[in-house]
Amino acid sequence: MSISSLLLLVLLALLSLCYAQKEATIQELRLAFNTNRINSRQLVEFYLGEIKKLNPVLKGILEVNPDALYEADRADRERAAKVPRSMVGLHGIPVLLKDTIATKDKLNTTAGSFALLGSTVPQDAGIVSRLRKAGAIILGKASLSEWSSFRSLSAPSGFSPRGGQGKNPYVLSATPCGSSSGPAISVAANMVAVSIGTETDGSILCPTSFNSVVGIKPTVGLTSRAGVIPISPSLDTVG
Repeated sequence: MSISSLLLLVLLALLSLCYAQKEATIQELRLAFNTNRINSRQLVEFYLGEIKKLNPVLKGILEVNPDALYEADRADRERAAKVPRSMVGLHGIPVLLKDTIATKDKLNTTAGSFALLGSTVPQDAGIVSRLRKAGAIILGKASLSEWSSFRSLSAPSGFSPRGGQGKNPYVLSATPCGSSSGPAISVAANMVAVSIGTETDGSILCPTSFNSVVGIKPTVGLTSRAGVIPISPSLDTVG
């Protein structure tokens, strides 16, 4: 083996170690909670730090939840008290939402457009209600192709007036694909472990493919679409 090949292998190993220290599945995070290696506040603080560092370039997130640390502290208290729901699932796990999914809190729901900035919604979207019931932490709203790419045939994929142009973390000049570009960008760059997007025509499958993350596009009607800015009743899916 040549010296150059050996150096390349060492470099790849170091890069793998670096990413391994930042990446974790939900199951691994739950194990870390249960063995007291990390708590929800520390996890949220880590993600907020990554967002502050990376998002100015990648533009995968429109805004963070100002109550995220409060929600994390509540999750930690419930876990310490051994509240039944705190032992399983998404409890204490930060989750990012595409900005077409309504939240009845301090976050905006705008589809990436200034037209809806500051508007209020009557209640959480159905998927958000279930996440909160499970104890998940709403970390913030992810960027997207404005209006999920259905108000223009010429707008760049992954662009919105509120968020700017989302970037593929692996190749900044490459398209992140849309419309759920922000959720995929943010998971790929380790700014969050899991995110929720929507699909009408490839808007989950394309971003996850282009940003090298795992995406699930459920059967239409399997997940609630209540409180999600709509495009097509026969095609929209939350996933």
